Amino acid sequence: MRFRKGGFLASLIALFVGAVVVQGCGSLLETGIRANVKAERLAGAPVVVTGGQDYPGNPVGNDDDPLTERVLLDEKLVDAVAKVPGVAKAVPDVSVPITALAGRPAEAFGHSWSSAALSPYKLVAGAKPAASGDVVVDRATAKKTGVRPGARLKASVRGVPHVFRVSGIAESRHTTRAALLFTDAEATRLYDRPGKIDDIGVLATAGTDPARLADAVGDAVSDHGAQALHGNDRGVAEFPAAISGKQNLIPVSGAFGGLSTMVAIFVVGSTVGMLVQQRRREMALLRTTGVTPGQLRRMVMAETALAAVVAGGLSIVPGQAFGRFMYDVLVDEDLIPREMIFSQGLIPRLAGFGATLFAALAAAFIASRRVSRVRPTEAMAEATLQTRWVSPIRMILAFLFLGGASALAIVTATVMSGPTAASTSAPAAMLWAVGIALVSPALCRWLAALLRWPVGWFTGLSGQLAMLNASVRRVRLASAVTPIMLATGLATALIYLQTSQDDASNRVFAKNLKADAIVATQDGALPPSLVDTLSRLPQVEGASASAASEGSLETVLEPGKNDNGTKTEPKVRPNKIDLQGVTGSGARQTMAHRAVQGDFGKLTGNSIVLPDHILRDQDKKVGDRVRLRWGNGEASSMTVVGTFDPPRGFDYAMVPAAALLPHTTDGKLSQILVKAKPGVSSQDLRAALQKQTGEVPGAFVANRSEAKAAHAESDKSGRVASYLLAAVVVGYAVIALVNALIVATAERRSEFALQRLIGSTGRQVLWMMSVEALVTALVGIVLGTGVAAGSLIPFGVALDGNVLPSGPGWVYMTIVASAVALTFVSILLPTTLALRAKPVEATVAP
Repeated sequence: MRFRKGGFLASLIALFVGAVVVQGCGSLLETGIRANVKAERLAGAPVVVTGGQDYPGNPVGNDDDPLTERVLLDEKLVDAVAKVPGVAKAVPDVSVPITALAGRPAEAFGHSWSSAALSPYKLVAGAKPAASGDVVVDRATAKKTGVRPGARLKASVRGVPHVFRVSGIAESRHTTRAALLFTDAEATRLYDRPGKIDDIGVLATAGTDPARLADAVGDAVSDHGAQALHGNDRGVAEFPAAISGKQNLIPVSGAFGGLSTMVAIFVVGSTVGMLVQQRRREMALLRTTGVTPGQLRRMVMAETALAAVVAGGLSIVPGQAFGRFMYDVLVDEDLIPREMIFSQGLIPRLAGFGATLFAALAAAFIASRRVSRVRPTEAMAEATLQTRWVSPIRMILAFLFLGGASALAIVTATVMSGPTAASTSAPAAMLWAVGIALVSPALCRWLAALLRWPVGWFTGLSGQLAMLNASVRRVRLASAVTPIMLATGLATALIYLQTSQDDASNRVFAKNLKADAIVATQDGALPPSLVDTLSRLPQVEGASASAASEGSLETVLEPGKNDNGTKTEPKVRPNKIDLQGVTGSGARQTMAHRAVQGDFGKLTGNSIVLPDHILRDQDKKVGDRVRLRWGNGEASSMTVVGTFDPPRGFDYAMVPAAALLPHTTDGKLSQILVKAKPGVSSQDLRAALQKQTGEVPGAFVANRSEAKAAHAESDKSGRVASYLLAAVVVGYAVIALVNALIVATAERRSEFALQRLIGSTGRQVLWMMSVEALVTALVGIVLGTGVAAGSLIPFGVALDGNVLPSGPGWVYMTIVASAVALTFVSILLPTTLALRAKPVEATVAP
C-alpha cells in the first residue's frame, strides 16, 4: 500500500463517499421513523393522548398505511383518562384555525382557557376570558397587532370573520406560536366538531414516572383508537403536519437509501475490483515465487479492510452533516415540517460503514479469486492481457438483474397506471444498470467493432490504434464505460421520470379546468359562504368550492372463522382514492369532466361521484350506496349520484365540499372556481370578483393562465425529492466516473512510454487517447441511454401512453455533454501528466 498510494487513494475516495451517502440517507430514514417533535404548547403535560393514525378496523392489504388527516377523539375519553392512577388532571384540548388577524393572513390557533395550563400560559396583563367574545392573546401577537386589554381584535376562523374583545395578554416560555385563548364554551363553538376534541393533556401527580403513566393511560384508551405519548413524541399531537411529514419522509428516505446503497455497493465493488485487476502482473509474480492463493487473497482482503476502516472513520462527521443538509433542503421546500427533530443514531452509521465494508471485501474476494487460482507457470502469461470475463456467478447475477429489470418493466407497463408507476420505474433503472454492467465486456466488444471503421477513417492512424486498443482490451474498456453508463442512465431516468409526471399532471389539470377564474388566498382561508355570494353575481354562471383530501372506498368482507370455529370480526378491503370537494350547484359549470351517468348537481349531503370504471368494478350503479372512509378515519355511507371518466391513472372521487371540510385537519377552504357567463370578458369577471373578495384577508383572483402556472409550481414535494435523489445518486456516480477513469488511465504510463520509445510523439499519444476518450464516452452514453429507455418507456406507457418521455430536450443534451467533458478531462489529464516523465524512466515506474 505504501508503494500504491494512487490505488489506495482511489479506493479510499470511493469507500468514503459511499459511506457518507448511505449514512446521510439512513439518518433521513431514522428521522422519519422516529418522527420526534419537541412539544411546545403542550410542554407542561408529561403525557398527551391523541388519536392513533393507524387505519381503523380490520383492513386487508394496507393495514400499515396511515390516515392522512388528524384523527379526533371522543370527548368522553377525558373522564376515562382522569380515572387512571397517577393522573392529577385530564385537560381536553382543541385547536381552532385562525386564518387572519387584524385584517392580515396569519397562522395561529385558538384554544380554550382551561388548556392554558398545558403550556403553561401565564397572564401578564388583564384578566382571563370570562364571557363569549373575550379572548386572551399571547404577548408576541399582542405586540405585533398593537392590541391591549380592552381593545377589539378582528380575527378570522377558517376564513369566517369575527371580532373579539381582548381581556388579557399571556405568555409562555415554551412556545412562540401565535395563540388566542377563549372561554371553554367559546372554543368549543368555534371548533365546530360536536362531541370531538383534538387531544387530552395529562397532568401527573407528584413523583409519577411519565413513561409508566403513558403506558397506563395507553392501556385505558387503546380500545378507543387513541394513543398516549410522552417525551418528544408529544409534539406529533401538537404539530399534526408531522404526521404527513412522516408519511412523506419515510418513502422518500427509503428510496434515497435503497437506491443510494445499491449505487454505493456497485461503485465500491467496481472500483475495488478494477484496482485488484490492475495488479495482475504483481500477483502473478508473487505466485511464481511461491506465494499461495490463500496468502494472496488474505493480502488483498487485509488491504481493502484497512482502506474501508479508514474511510468509515473519516465518514462519520461528514455523513451526519450530509444528512442534515438533505434534511434542511426538504424542510425549506415544505416536504417535512421544521418542528420534526433531525435524528442520526448508531444504526445509520453502522449501515453506512457495513454496506461499504461488505461491498469492498466482496469485490476484493471475487477479484482476487481468479488471479490467486492461476497456476504459477501460467501466471505471468495470464497477467499480460485480461480477455476472459465470463464466469458462472457473473452470468447468473446478470440473468437475475436483467430478469428483474424486465419483470419490473412489464409490471410498470401492464399493471401500473398514472404517477404511481414511478415506484417501479426508478428501481428498474438501477437493475438495468447493474445487469448491463455485468455483460458490458461483450456489449463493448460489439459497439467497438461497430465504431471501428468510421472512427478509424475519420481520425487516421492514431485513431485506428485507439480502436485496436478498445477492441482488444474490451474488459478494461468496460471498466471505464460502466461509471459513464451509470451516471448517464440514472441522471436521464430520474430527471425525466419527474418531468414526465409534471407534464402529465399539468395537462390533466389544464384539461379539467373549465373555470375562467380561481379565487384563492395566501396562507389563509375563504369563508364557505363566499361560494354562494359569488355564484349570485351577474357576471358569474357558476361557482364551486375546491378542496382536496384522501380517503378509501371500503368493501366489507364476510366474517371468517378462527381455529375454534367461532366467527371473527368482519374485515374490510380499503381502496385509496383522492377526494375532491366541490359544490354541486357549480360543479358542472367549473369541471371539464362530463357526467357519464347521473348528475353532478345532486352532490349534496352524503353523496359521491365516482369514476365510471370503479363503479363497474364494484358491480354498483347510480343510486347505490358505497362505504367511504374519510382521511380522519371516520366512515360514511355515501349515495352514488353520478359517474365520470377521468384520465387513466388520475382517478379521484367528487364529494360535497361541505361534507369533506369537517373531515380534514384544518377544515379550511382554499379555493373557489368561477365560470363566467357567456359574453363576460375576463377583465370584467376579475373586477367583479376582486370587488366582492376585497374584504377577505389575503384573497386574490387568478385567471386560467395564472392558475395553470400556479399548479405547475404547487407540487414541490415530489419534484424536490426526485431532483435531490438524482443529485445525490448521480453526483456519487460522477465521482466514481472521474475516480475510475483517472486510475485506469494512470495505469498505462509504461504503455505510453513504450509507444514513445518506438517513435510516437507525445501529440500522437494524446490524439490516440482523445479518440479512446470519445469512444469510451460514446459507448457509455449509448449504454446509459439504454438503461434510461428501459425505465422510461414502460413508465410513459403506464403514465399516458406516450413512449417518449416529456421534458425539455436540453436536459438530455446537457447530460450527454457533461459525460463527454468529464470523460475527456479524466482521461487526458492523467495522460498529460504521464507524458511529462522521460520514456525510459516511465517504462520501469511502478
